[in-house]
Formats: sequence, structure tokens, C-alpha cells
Amino acid sequence: MTITLAGEQERWVADKVREGSYASPEHLAAEALKLLAARDERERGLESLRADIAVGWDQADHGELLDGPVAMAGLVDRVRWRLSAWGADVSL
Repeated sequence: MTITLAGEQERWVADKVREGSYASPEHLAAEALKLLAARDERERGLESLRADIAVGWDQADHGELLDGPVAMAGLVDRVRWRLSAWGADVSL
């Protein structure tokens, strides 16, 4: 596959390789693609979270509420689960 970059982008890539930040333009592209994949994964997680929140609002509208401490314990568990899925430290 061949990819053509705009002049400024090509210079930026060449500078990064020259500085030693990346071994080659291909290495830089591979790292960039990894970052994009990670961003996409985070977006999917956020979409799932938004869907869960919408369900919660719907339940609240129908009077299906939990006691505060019970709700908070469940929330903390979910936050820890999501953070661990993203590879973050889960000690809250």
C-alpha cells in the first residue's frame, strides 16, 4: 500500500524519523494506527456507557431507583471494571 502525505505531514514524519523518535516512516505509521485503534476502542466504551446512562434515566423516569449507598457501590465497581479494561490503575 502506498500513502501520499501532504508536504507538511511528510516533513513532520521525516523530522520524527531523523530525530530518532521512530525507526522509519512505516514504524511511525504503525504506531499511529495503534493509537487510532485505541481511540476507537475508548469511543466504543463511551458509547456503551452512554447507552447504560440512557437506560438509567429511563429507569429513573419509571421510579426504578436504588438506595444511595447501594447505587454508589455498584457505580464504583463499574468504574473499576471500565478502568481495568482500559489498562488503568483501579485503586480508587
